[in-house]
Amino acid sequence: MPLPLKPGYNFNYAHIYRPPHFEMTAAEAYTDFYALSYTISGEQLVYRYNSTFIIRSGDITFTAKNVYERSGYVSDTPRENILIKFTDCMVDDLMETLGFKDFSAFHSKYPSIHLEKHAQKKILPIIQEIEDEWNSYNTYSELILKGLLHKLILLGLQEGTVNEQTLSIQETKQYYLNSAIHYVKANLRDNPSLEETAGYVNISVSYLSKIFMDYLHTPFSSFVLNEKIQYAQKLLMESNMSMKEIAKEAGFSSSAYFSDCFKRMTGLPPLRFRKKNKEETPCRFH
Repeated sequence: MPLPLKPGYNFNYAHIYRPPHFEMTAAEAYTDFYALSYTISGEQLVYRYNSTFIIRSGDITFTAKNVYERSGYVSDTPRENILIKFTDCMVDDLMETLGFKDFSAFHSKYPSIHLEKHAQKKILPIIQEIEDEWNSYNTYSELILKGLLHKLILLGLQEGTVNEQTLSIQETKQYYLNSAIHYVKANLRDNPSLEETAGYVNISVSYLSKIFMDYLHTPFSSFVLNEKIQYAQKLLMESNMSMKEIAKEAGFSSSAYFSDCFKRMTGLPPLRFRKKNKEETPCRFH
């Protein structure tokens, strides 16, 4: 499960290596941030609620907010990719310059860009600069990383071609899944059940359950629990609410049950998670 961005941070960088035949067991959510992924080597099959597509070496793939996706393997080769998460303020002025209302509008036109070999060689030094800056984060890093992110996106636009490869889109199922996800997020505090959600979407319980498994490879109950834990993480990091208050807000029946689920999902008890993520005061650029 991906962590939300730390309070005060508008950027996160990760250099990821995956072994052959790696497949996510559940969908991950991008909540209040966007993502840019650059595939250095290997390939993967990505499942989203409205599409299924293959990402290959040299692809820059953008992810909008509130998107759930999981990835699987295509071949028996390992994968290496860069994942950058960022908020609106890191790209707002670039989007205005490019003539887009926001990054979501940009993503609609450029969901994925492919770079040929000569362009791939140009992008690696930029990624190295980003990695070096991220590893030595200081007061001015956010401004520097913002400029490097702009440079990365612009290089993709200048040197790449739009990759619109889509293997399948089923609009009806997409609508049902999207509606169900929004219902769960809006009613998380009330612990929405599969029956209640299916009733809201106006389809059968078994059909909705199948849609979650087909598109997200995740049982409905696991999806709801993942949402609860992600919301609890945000509350732990961004508020001073008590464990009892957070448990109630995140839809858990008791603080003891919340603590048990949280530790099982994240590996840390809630209070230790809060301490670990608040003990470093982030540097912010104003």
